Amino acid sequence: MEPASELPLHAVVVDDEPLARDELVFLLEQVGGVEVVGCADSAGRALALVAELRPEVVFADLRMPGPDGLALAEALMARQAGISIVVVSAHDEGALRGFEVGVVDYLLKPARLERVRKAVARVRARVADEQVTAPASSREPVLTRLAVRRRGAYVVVDIEDVVWFEMKDELVWAVTDGDRHALDLTLSALEQRLPEGVFFRSHRGYLVRLDRIVALEPTGAGTFELTLSHPEAPRIPLARERARLLRELIPIAG
Repeated sequence: MEPASELPLHAVVVDDEPLARDELVFLLEQVGGVEVVGCADSAGRALALVAELRPEVVFADLRMPGPDGLALAEALMARQAGISIVVVSAHDEGALRGFEVGVVDYLLKPARLERVRKAVARVRARVADEQVTAPASSREPVLTRLAVRRRGAYVVVDIEDVVWFEMKDELVWAVTDGDRHALDLTLSALEQRLPEGVFFRSHRGYLVRLDRIVALEPTGAGTFELTLSHPEAPRIPLARERARLLRELIPIAG
């Protein structure tokens, strides 16, 4: 298993103020090694988003309409074992309760880059501890085949035949050279169980097979489109925060 320090942290940012939300996303991008996979403006939306994306960490504003950030933290920790919560607030009166609840850190607004960097380091340390202490039996096995429903029966698809996975029409699809199969799995659940180093999360809605990438085309603002070796020659989006990691896997030499 790849060390936690080398894996990107998937994060969700929750704040009802768009400017504060965008500022924290920007700071997390500056830290590096953190992929913000989603944002929410309320605890209710955050619960649904986290259930879908299964991030390692959630940065939650303390004061929001409805349930506050600490209530959200308690709900998330009850639903997803091992998730890390960092509470963000303009006030320090919730810090004691936050640490009693079990949050990893408590950031005061306006957050500064070095302080955010320290919070991310604490999250990484916790993720590393979870990796070391989790019993082997609790780790789900690597997927090599999938049984997918097709006309009242189940068809077995080999993972090595899948060119990419995508989220479309509220379903996850496995795309092979000649077919498409709807799955009862989320992209995040798939990502955790796919063979190591074979697929790459290019975008919130896509997992692509690395050895099928044949071209990267800049589309502006640090984003790219990937062309895959496939009869349809699909153009798959590459998110800006994922481009640097992909360039490490496929260096640009010219």
